[in-house]
Amino acid sequence: MSATQTSWPERVEYEMGYGADEFGKVLLGAFTAKSDFNAVETGPHRWLVSLVGSAFELEIEVREAALRKIGLFALPVLEVRFRFDKSEPVERERFFARFHQYFHKGGG
Repeated sequence: MSATQTSWPERVEYEMGYGADEFGKVLLGAFTAKSDFNAVETGPHRWLVSLVGSAFELEIEVREAALRKIGLFALPVLEVRFRFDKSEPVERERFFARFHQYFHKGGG
């Protein structure tokens, strides 16, 4: 989606290969370090993310789903729900650009 996109859904959902505790450590650690994004835990597996100098607010809630089994491998599955109450499209783009950078797993 480009920065000129004007129609963003209020909610976005992902499935990710993370455990809930691991997700929280990245969100509260590397993701917010040296960033204008702030995250605070508001409950078990729930966070509120804000952006310094703006009205941007995002609620993130995660739920662990059944393991995904591929042969002998069992991978965690985390259902991640993002709810945007106050944000502009350019702020959402900025959030997801950083989010994908810090939560990307895999090789090259």
